[in-house]
Amino acid sequence: MASIRTGLGIQAVLTALAALILLAMPGIPSPPLYVSLAGFAMAGILIAANSISAYLKVFVSVYGVGYLLLAGTKTLAAMGLLPPVIAALLPPAFAATGAVVFAGIVFGISFLEPIRAITAIADPYFANRDKPTKEIGLFRLFGTTEGRIGRNLVALSIFVNFADVALTLRFNFFYRDMYNSLQEYNADAFWHQLLWIFVPLAALNIAIGMFDLFVDSSLHIRWRTWLTHSLYERWLGQGTHYRIPFTDEEADNPDQRIQADVNAFIQQTASLSIRLLSQAAQLVSFIVILWTLSRDFVLPFTDTVVPGFLVWLVIAYAVVGTWLTHIIGRPLIGLDFRQEKVEADFRFSLARNRIYSEQIALLRGERAESSRLAGLFHAIIANYVQIIYRRIKLIAFTFSYRQLSVVFPLIIAAPSFFAKKITLGALQQTGDAFSNVQNSLSFFVNAYTTLAAYKANTIRLGSFRRAMTKAEALAAAGYGLAQGNDTAGDVTAKGLALALPGGREIIQADALALPKGAATLVTGPSGSGKSTLFRAIAGIWPFGRGRIDVPAGQSALLLPQRPYIPLGTLRGAVVYPNGADQFTDAAIREALTAAQLPHLVDHLDETDTWERRLSGGEQQRLAIARALLAKPEWLFLDEATASLDEPSEATLYRMLRERLPGTTIVSIGHRSTLDAFHDRRVVLEPEGDRFVPRERRAVPAE
Repeated sequence: MASIRTGLGIQAVLTALAALILLAMPGIPSPPLYVSLAGFAMAGILIAANSISAYLKVFVSVYGVGYLLLAGTKTLAAMGLLPPVIAALLPPAFAATGAVVFAGIVFGISFLEPIRAITAIADPYFANRDKPTKEIGLFRLFGTTEGRIGRNLVALSIFVNFADVALTLRFNFFYRDMYNSLQEYNADAFWHQLLWIFVPLAALNIAIGMFDLFVDSSLHIRWRTWLTHSLYERWLGQGTHYRIPFTDEEADNPDQRIQADVNAFIQQTASLSIRLLSQAAQLVSFIVILWTLSRDFVLPFTDTVVPGFLVWLVIAYAVVGTWLTHIIGRPLIGLDFRQEKVEADFRFSLARNRIYSEQIALLRGERAESSRLAGLFHAIIANYVQIIYRRIKLIAFTFSYRQLSVVFPLIIAAPSFFAKKITLGALQQTGDAFSNVQNSLSFFVNAYTTLAAYKANTIRLGSFRRAMTKAEALAAAGYGLAQGNDTAGDVTAKGLALALPGGREIIQADALALPKGAATLVTGPSGSGKSTLFRAIAGIWPFGRGRIDVPAGQSALLLPQRPYIPLGTLRGAVVYPNGADQFTDAAIREALTAAQLPHLVDHLDETDTWERRLSGGEQQRLAIARALLAKPEWLFLDEATASLDEPSEATLYRMLRERLPGTTIVSIGHRSTLDAFHDRRVVLEPEGDRFVPRERRAVPAE
C-alpha cells in the first residue's frame, strides 16, 4: 500500500508540472486552456486518492497517465512533431479532459457503500506482497509481487479499454467525413477516408480486441488462483471451518462460495468495473460531441433555439429508462440470491447421498432420499420459473428501449437535415453520438440482469468472509475461555465451565488435571460433555469460561469415533494429516500390520473411496495406524475403538502402550474393560443441571 501511495504522489507532481508547462507555452500551438486547467484538477484527484481502495487507485492512476498521454500527443501533433497519419488517428483534445472527469467519477464512487462491499473482497489481492504464483506463467514477470502483477494487469486492461474508447471517438469523426464525401460526390475524399483512415482504425481495433481478451483472461486466472487459495486456507486454518456454524452469519455451502462464487465475482468485477468506467469515459467524450452538434439546435417545426437540446434529451431518455428498468428488474436480486442457495443445497444433498450410499442402502432409504431430492429440486424449478417471468418482463422493456433509441435521434434531427441546416455526415454523426451517449447512460439498463446476479454473488462472498472473521474472533476471545501453555507437563484446567452454543453450561470444573505419563479414562452418561471437553482441550471449542493449559511444544493427536478418510490413495489416508513422503513404505506397512490391517499393506498406492470400502472397525484401526506413525506425546481417543469387539480393542490398547511408551493416552469410553488399560479414571457426574468431573480409582477388568 505504501508503494501505491508513493506512486500516486509522484504522479500528481508530474501531472501538475505538465499542466503548468502546457499553460505557459507562448507562441507554440497547444491544447485549449481547459485541458491545461484539467491537469491541475487531475493532480488534486491523485493526491486525494491515497485514501481510497487499492483496486480503485489503479483506475485513478491509469487515467492520470491517460491525461498526460492524450494532452501530450495532441500538443506534439499541433507542433507538427507527429506523422500526419498518426495525428489523424488521435482523438479530439477534449478527450484528455474526459480522462480527468472519469478519474473524478472513480474517486467519488469509491465512498459508496455497495462499492466498499466489493472492494473489501477485491483489495486483499491487489495489496498483497506475496511472491508471484509459480504455477501460472502468464505475465509472471509483470511485477515483483503477485499484488503488483494484478495492479499492472488492471492498469493494462484499462489502457486497452481507454484506447478502445479513443478509437470509437475517432470512428465517429470518420463516419462524419465519409458521409460528407458521399454527399459531395467527392471520390478522392471517400477513398482517402476508406483506405487511410478506416483500414488502420479497423486493424488497430482487431488487435486491441485480441490483446484485451489475453490481458483479461490472464488477470482472471491469477486473481482467482490467489483468492481461492487465500479463502480456503483461511477457512481451514485454526478450526475456522468448524466454528462457522456457531456464528450468527449466513454462510451455507462454503464449497460453492469458494469455487463458484469466487470465479463469478472475479469475472464480473473485472468486466463490470472496467466496462462501466470505460462507458463513463465514452459518455463524457460523446456528450461533448453531442453538445457541439446541438449547440444551436432549433426545435423541429419551430424557431425556438434550445442549446444542447440533444444532450438534455438523451439524459432524460436514459434516466427514465433506467428508473423503469430498476422497477421491473429489482426482484431479480432476491431471486438470484435464492437461486444460488437452492442450487447449492441440491448439489450438497447429492454429494451426501454419494458419501453415505452404504448407510442409505442398508436402511432402504432410497425412496426417502428421492422424495427429499425432489423437494429440493422443486425449489430450484419454482424459483427459476419466477426468474424466467421476471426476465421476460425486463427483456420486453429493454429490447423496446434499445430499438427505439436507434431511430429516435434521426427523427429529431431529420427535419434539420431536410431543411439543409446540417449535412448528411453531421446527421449520421449526430445519430452515432446520440447512440453512444445513450448506451453509456443506459449501462444500468442493459446490464441489469448481470448486476442483479453480481450483487447476490457479492452478498454471498461478503457474508462468508464475515462468518470467517466471527469464527476467528470466537477462537481469539472464546467467550472467556482462555487457552495457554502455563503448565510444566500436565494438561490442566482452572475455573472451567464449558457451554453449548446456546449458552447452557454442561461441564463445571474448578480444577482438573490430566497428568503426563498417566493414562486417563474419561467416562460419563451420554450428553455429559465428554467430547466437548476433548474439543476444548484441542482448542477448537469456543464456548465457555475459565482457562485450559497444555504443555508447550508437545504434540497431540485426537482420534474421533468416526475418523476422517481423505480422497486419494490409501497411503495418503494412513499418513494423514502428514505428507505421504514423510514415512517410508516399511514404516507404513508396519503400522498397518500392528493396527490389525495386514490385508491392506499391498494397496498403498491404490486410489479408492476408502471411507466406503473400509468398514467402521477398519476405519478406526486405520486411525490407530496414524497414531503409530505420528508418535504424539498426547493421544486423545474419543471412543476411537467403539466399533471393535472387546478382544480386538484390548489387543490395540496393549499394542499402543507397548509401542508408544512416551505417549500419554486419554480415552473416552463406556466399556468397563477399558479400565485395565488406564491408570486413572475421571467420571463426569451430574450435579444440578451440570456435570462435574471427579477422579475415581481405575478398577482392572476381571
